[in-house]
Amino acid sequence: MKTIVALVDFSDMTFKVLKQAHQLASALGSEVVLLHVVSPDPVVVDFGMAPTVYRPPSPETIAAEGDRLVQLQESLEKFGVRASTRQIQGSRVEDLIEECRRLGADLIIVGSHGHGSLYNLLVGSITAQVLKSSPCPVLVVPAAEEKKTEMLKEAV
Repeated sequence: MKTIVALVDFSDMTFKVLKQAHQLASALGSEVVLLHVVSPDPVVVDFGMAPTVYRPPSPETIAAEGDRLVQLQESLEKFGVRASTRQIQGSRVEDLIEECRRLGADLIIVGSHGHGSLYNLLVGSITAQVLKSSPCPVLVVPAAEEKKTEMLKEAV
């Protein structure tokens, strides 16, 4: 396994995804590519019949998120893992999957935020879409235990 692509979104799951990437890359001698999608900024959000309108992310947002990626890369390299970063723009999962193909991903690591079924029904799950269309195996890092416990309580 040469290339591990770790999908990072700077949420609370990022650390867990990095931890898994570090462990696997160390054990297998793989390179980790930290892949982040810079989402378009919503301009008008409407929950009725009109669609949400987006604009491209600002150069400041792109630069700030790029800096955060470099910090994550440096943290992996500090522990002996070869790492690089990749930042793409867009909101389509197809673009994300195409980038993984271009990178020659042997494994994709993605976090699961543990949203409830209503959220997944209305908004969808990036993780589920990646699982359906990935060109290689996908490792899903689960949400925190306390989040799972809260979800179980809500379901009961």
